[in-house]
Amino acid sequence: MAAIVWAPRALDDLEALVDYISRDSVVRAKRFALRLIVRVDALSSLPESGSWLPEDDGQRYRQIFQGAYRVIYRYENDIVLIVAVHHAARLFTGEDL
Repeated sequence: MAAIVWAPRALDDLEALVDYISRDSVVRAKRFALRLIVRVDALSSLPESGSWLPEDDGQRYRQIFQGAYRVIYRYENDIVLIVAVHHAARLFTGEDL
């Protein structure tokens, strides 16, 4: 099983999303965060289940989706490094990695 490690930026992304959603509904924000974390935790068993990140020509980064959000990660040496949580409608560039 792979270890899940959250980069500080990814944690900041998640916190900002939860704060934003909680302005409308604290309950919905908690549900969103829980679903996203459960989805990420599943990567420990299936770390290569995400699709390759289209913006990454070197195929080092993968992505999974939770609703309208992309969870961007890299898998190597039995470590899944979560690098960003990004809204799928927003532009994402290689510079964001």
